Amino acid sequence: MVPLVIPLAEAAQLEASYVGGKAANLARLAMQGFPVPPAHVVTTAAFDRFMDLAGVRDLVAPLRDLPAERQSVAAQTARVRSAILSHPLPADLAEELADAFLDLAADGHTIVVRSSATVEDSASSSFAGMLSSLPGVASAEEMYAAVKYCWASAFGPRAVLYARDRDVDPSDIGVGVVLQRQILSERSGLAFGRDPARREADVTIVEAIQGTGEDIVSGEVTPERYEYSPTDGNVSLVSAPASSAPSERKLTEHEVALLSGWTRDAEEVFGSPQDVEWAYADGRFYLLQSRPLVFVTEEDMLFPEIAEHTVLLRGVGAGPAVGSGEVVVLTDDQVQILPPGAVVVVRRLTNDLAVHLRGATAVIADEGGATSHGANILREFGVACVLATGKATTTLVDGERVTVDGYRGVVFRGDLSLRPQEVGATSRTRTKVFVSVLVPEQAAPVAPYADGVSSLRNDYFLLQSGVHPAKMVRTGRGRLLEEAIAEGITETVRLFSGKPVWYKTLDAPTDEFRRLNGGDEEPRERNPLLGWRGLGRELEESDLFALELQAVRRALEAGANDLALKLPFVRFPHEYAAAKRVIEQAGLRPHVDLKVGISVETPGIASMLQDVCDLGVDFVSVGVSDLVMCVLALDRESEQVAHLFDPAHPAVVEVLSRIADVSRRNSVFTCACGESARDEELLPLLVEQGFDAVGVSLPFFAPVKRHIARIEDSG
Repeated sequence: MVPLVIPLAEAAQLEASYVGGKAANLARLAMQGFPVPPAHVVTTAAFDRFMDLAGVRDLVAPLRDLPAERQSVAAQTARVRSAILSHPLPADLAEELADAFLDLAADGHTIVVRSSATVEDSASSSFAGMLSSLPGVASAEEMYAAVKYCWASAFGPRAVLYARDRDVDPSDIGVGVVLQRQILSERSGLAFGRDPARREADVTIVEAIQGTGEDIVSGEVTPERYEYSPTDGNVSLVSAPASSAPSERKLTEHEVALLSGWTRDAEEVFGSPQDVEWAYADGRFYLLQSRPLVFVTEEDMLFPEIAEHTVLLRGVGAGPAVGSGEVVVLTDDQVQILPPGAVVVVRRLTNDLAVHLRGATAVIADEGGATSHGANILREFGVACVLATGKATTTLVDGERVTVDGYRGVVFRGDLSLRPQEVGATSRTRTKVFVSVLVPEQAAPVAPYADGVSSLRNDYFLLQSGVHPAKMVRTGRGRLLEEAIAEGITETVRLFSGKPVWYKTLDAPTDEFRRLNGGDEEPRERNPLLGWRGLGRELEESDLFALELQAVRRALEAGANDLALKLPFVRFPHEYAAAKRVIEQAGLRPHVDLKVGISVETPGIASMLQDVCDLGVDFVSVGVSDLVMCVLALDRESEQVAHLFDPAHPAVVEVLSRIADVSRRNSVFTCACGESARDEELLPLLVEQGFDAVGVSLPFFAPVKRHIARIEDSG
């Protein structure tokens, strides 16, 4: 027979069905020697007995099949909670609770009473913030009421709706309760054993605030966010409130490392990445709970080559999902009936709000952190979420179309989703329109209409594993990368049969690689966009370049006859000459077995383009966004100078004209590529200068094709 109230140490000997998820996890931490405050546990046996005595079972049963209409759910759950709260505790349970209170309240301590449901803190459902915790309990009588309040919270409207969405019958929920000596936190926060938006990255995330942890999990405040690398012990302050000076940091590097170490140790105990709540008081840290990190099962990551002038907001990404749609700004916590595909904008993401926004395409908030309960809930339902933007509610307006990248924490102007029905209704144009392809299968609706592929980008093939490609090569898994690239090339060439497909070799900047497992060895650069990237890096990392060339060779042998090789961010003609020698060493004949071209992205290589043509080149691709950055000396990812980013600036237009002239004299096919190439002021000039093609991302194929048709008709 399971006792009614037990010390935390005894809870470690029982299954979670007897004490609930929170208590079971806390007991295991304590048993392993982690710094856990003293606690007792009210078992689910006490809950079951009370529910029978109070006659509540018959009121709970209808919740399973009740219509999801809010008033019906609210009315029935209110009856359940009222029945629980109004019924007295049995005398023997009250006596055991009083004894537990006396033990925990020694020396004047207060108690925090936390719910511990059997479905809570599990690997598939967190029930984050759904059930109640009551701090500051100062008497046995208050504890009696607090325990019943925790039981009743399992039947609140948001908990019931959440449970049904997770295929959990409310009648099957048991509720244990943790009675814990309260820590009067001077500082508090959470630590994630993995970044929830980049689960494979080998980093730990620690968030910290002044005061109690309730403000961080509720989304009330925006915390300081630290990133810790177990490989090299490096600590980075990723984000902090604007008013926070360096001398006011909440944690030292040593403290971040300590909390990160405990979080990784907890992962060893439980066998999966953990979300750990911590507190600091009287010169020491405590761990208050640990639960599995719950991830959405499918990741949808964007790697858009988009200039900063299309970025509306930056914040903290809360999960690897992307969503596009029309903005709906909520000025208070009252949830409206949301239109399909809504991108909801709020000041802060509360737990209550998150439950009702689980059907949104995306959520953007001014405040909050990725470790909040609201972020956990949206992550479980696969909703793209960006928090801590600081100004979303004042920047975005109802009806505006945006794309939310929860992986990077970026909000882009416009809807980057693809609408296949628009693609077929386009006119023929003299200027060809190519597309940039990241995931081959997503290009299927456009393939019959586009004129070719200006960039088959390898980000997806190289980065989808979450492991640094160089690490994969070092650890003997390079063959997997080679196969993924070869298959991606072959599939894309099949989709675009009879049309040119330009495979763009590796060009991810170092900050992209740092996100990956094994990325700790990447150099830290002030401006990665102007750093170690493109063809120069490929020539230095010969193993990776050789791997890509072998994948290209395999695709050619499989019949990918329309394939060509595009070498990115070429700075000097001698780099291009060296690359051609490497291609020959790989058993391929440039311009015979395989067409080879370059991407022009700097004024330097633009001025030496004739030298490149003299070496022999099959096509020239212009990365317009990078070219604008280099011509105007503007970091294209900097908010501070974004308003100066102008693809149609006379200096940029002059360089583009020079590229077009040299290419035309040498009969070299030339394509202007990237999101800046579709700039409304620049596009007519590209047509006028005689560019053979324009390359854009998939969502913009149809509108750019129509725009070019109008330009050519008017000319």
